Amino acid sequence: MSNIDYTKFNFEDFSKDTSFRRWVFHKDEQAEEFWHDWLMANPDFSQKIQLAKAFLYALEEKDTDLDMVSLETITDEVAVHPKKFIPVWKRPVWRIAVAVCLVFGSGIWYYNTNKIRVPKKIFETAPVFSNASNEFIEKRNLNKVNQSITLNDGSIVVLYPNSILRYPREFEKSRREVYLAGKAFFDVVKNPQKPFWVYTDHISTQVLGTSFLVNAAKNKDIFVEVKSGKVSVYTRKDQERAKQNLFNESIGVILTPNQKVAYSANEERLLKTIVDQPVVLVNLPPQDFIFDEKPVSEVFSILEKIYGITVIYDGHVMENCFLTANLSDESLFKKLDLICKITHSSYEKTDAQIVIHSKGCLK
Repeated sequence: MSNIDYTKFNFEDFSKDTSFRRWVFHKDEQAEEFWHDWLMANPDFSQKIQLAKAFLYALEEKDTDLDMVSLETITDEVAVHPKKFIPVWKRPVWRIAVAVCLVFGSGIWYYNTNKIRVPKKIFETAPVFSNASNEFIEKRNLNKVNQSITLNDGSIVVLYPNSILRYPREFEKSRREVYLAGKAFFDVVKNPQKPFWVYTDHISTQVLGTSFLVNAAKNKDIFVEVKSGKVSVYTRKDQERAKQNLFNESIGVILTPNQKVAYSANEERLLKTIVDQPVVLVNLPPQDFIFDEKPVSEVFSILEKIYGITVIYDGHVMENCFLTANLSDESLFKKLDLICKITHSSYEKTDAQIVIHSKGCLK
């Protein structure tokens, strides 16, 4: 959009820039996308951007159409001689400058509160805030570490860097709904009477009470991973179509712990699979993973129990397969690699299940 090197800009430079002002004042879609991406790539400039936006928002309350000469005069004076305006606070335009001086001096993170502007396309189909009078909050994590946010129902959201969360100050009586751009981990308080929904640009996730990870970061793979409980994931497109046609059948993908679903942008559909690093859901003593001529069917049953993942195999074909091995310190996939090596078989992940392919074992 622009060949200007904004990394050399100061606070006053941003305030005067035409593209920057189109973003702040006119909500120009192209400018909004450009500045969102630029800030993601240059997080160290967040404070300068915040101050410049705070200044322009203050101007917006009095006169959004100031000419460039007037704007340059104000910004130059605020940046170079901020204190000279304090005695003349009664003058309308200078009162704005004084407000900016206070922001400048105290380091208020105006951009990280209710005045945050987020990409329009993420929330343009959001059903709750379009008509709701309830006050909402938008949080943007511009730090390099995760940010913890506690919602009014006690649910906790861990917001990852370069991510935005939008949520109501008070949830409605029948639903809890939030909107995410980026990546976040949710630990949701259980309430069967009040489902919890997470909306992103392409998918929606519904839970009653569970913990799960949603990654909807721009230019990244979009996916949902479940740590505990159960969630239903929908494409936003299918969800809207179901509402319009009053479908009764389930259109979502149900996930349980150690399962994840990825959104295919090309095919506009959800692909269910196993998480990259399945965790133990049921703790067993280490000696329970030391096998001595154990029927492989019993080994698979143990794996299903501790990881919550179904193992599909032909019991008749593998009836003569036995395992002697110590799997106490191995991950799930290393366990499977070793089992398959010993039994001369192989496995694949299909629809969040493990499918074993075997020709049987010698007697």
